[in-house]
Amino acid sequence: MKKSLSKAIGSVMVVMILSRLLALVSNQTYISFYGTENTELNIYSYAIAIPNVIFNCFGTALSTVVIPIFAGLLATKGKNAAERFASGILTVSMLLITLLAGVGMLLSSVIPKFTEFADTESSYQYAVMAIRIMMPVMFFYGINYIFQGILQSIGQFRLPAAVSIPSSLTVMLYVFLWGDRFGVTGLLIATFIGLALQAIILIPPVLKAGYRFRFLLDFKDESMRRALKMTLPVLIGVSAYQLNMFFNITMMANFENRVTLLSFVQNLVLYSVLAIAYSVTAVIYPELSRLHAEEDKEGYKKTLSSSISDLCFLLLPATVGLILMREPFLAVISGYGQVTEGDIAVAGTILLMYSIGLCAIGVKEILDRAFYAMQNTKIPAIAGFVVMGTNVVLSLSLIRFMNEYGIPLAYSISSLVGTGFLYLMLRRKYGGMGNGLKTNLLKCTVSALVMGVCVFFLRNGMNALLPDGGLIGKLVRLFVPTLVGIVVYFALTILLRVPTITEKLKRGAK
Repeated sequence: MKKSLSKAIGSVMVVMILSRLLALVSNQTYISFYGTENTELNIYSYAIAIPNVIFNCFGTALSTVVIPIFAGLLATKGKNAAERFASGILTVSMLLITLLAGVGMLLSSVIPKFTEFADTESSYQYAVMAIRIMMPVMFFYGINYIFQGILQSIGQFRLPAAVSIPSSLTVMLYVFLWGDRFGVTGLLIATFIGLALQAIILIPPVLKAGYRFRFLLDFKDESMRRALKMTLPVLIGVSAYQLNMFFNITMMANFENRVTLLSFVQNLVLYSVLAIAYSVTAVIYPELSRLHAEEDKEGYKKTLSSSISDLCFLLLPATVGLILMREPFLAVISGYGQVTEGDIAVAGTILLMYSIGLCAIGVKEILDRAFYAMQNTKIPAIAGFVVMGTNVVLSLSLIRFMNEYGIPLAYSISSLVGTGFLYLMLRRKYGGMGNGLKTNLLKCTVSALVMGVCVFFLRNGMNALLPDGGLIGKLVRLFVPTLVGIVVYFALTILLRVPTITEKLKRGAK
């Protein structure tokens, strides 16, 4: 079972990482084309974030609730009962989304007043138009999340992990073919089309699996009532991340031409970390639900401990590497077109502040699902309030001393606090995860720190030898320390016998 879980997680993670890389290329394409000083592009970055934040709150809550109920109905009452439940959820969701989109469009003239875009009439009117264009995309978000939950429940993980690929390709194609002709306004339309495609590509596999949907409103249905009852507390918990993102972007919109840079770093780092975390939770969430239902406490703890260990095996060296190599990294992937050295320096500092909380952000996603698998929605909801409150208080405090850089730092600290809270609550419920998890995390931390020392000295040496070598020099200054760091880290984890790598090597040798 562990081997099959690891294989599924690995395959989903590969697809997720490739999807995020393509999304990164897509973001870099329009940023380098239009430049971060472009006011319309900063408004675009703000406008696309609003429906994303609003519906990701509801969408994540929906998928979190849909998976265990749909899978349970499929296992106990059959396909017809599961299909009826899915039809009911889809109907309620579409009605709710229509209402949300309508309210969002009505409020489109109010939302920009809290940003610097209200300082000039032209920027304000453009922001109002951009928000109105993007609000209806929530309709497709709803279909996307529900269909992802259905496909994951029947063991299809790869296609849901790849839904962002059409969106990225659509945006890149627009910039290359029509970016000059229609500008940022056309980019808004292209983004809308790309996000719609994320939902549309999931329709054929759902139909192929034999599922058909109809308009169905039946609030007397036991499964529907249970889903609606569970959704509210889950919504409160998952909203913390999305509302924090919206708060951060709104706060950053009060600093001139910083929204696009913040959005870029979030797409580069935070969403990549979450993509890796989601590739783990998409697979282990149904498994944890099953183990809890069977009252297999040891199996539950072992699966959870192994998942946290595997995630930190990847994120700990990534944290150290990004902190040390952030500017060479950004110079290679972003230093083109209209992007300036000043943009890279600002983005590098934002990246540094976010990097501090990378592991906490990833582990929190796993711990949230650990509680949801127990059908305990209260603790993640409380953790959400803890994270949100800490982020708001620290952001308002830190920007007085650090300006815009206090915003990402506050988010990292609040993620650490929220993750610590969840872990303490889990210990009270299930006891410790055992010495194995602590030992593995300690080994990975030591390996990452030793790797960091090697990368630090090698980076400084490379900078002295190649102070300015154009593109080739940038590539050498980035890849030589990075590759050496990867080799050092993996060698140390093998030497210290970290299970994540040693078990895979044993399986590969068989």
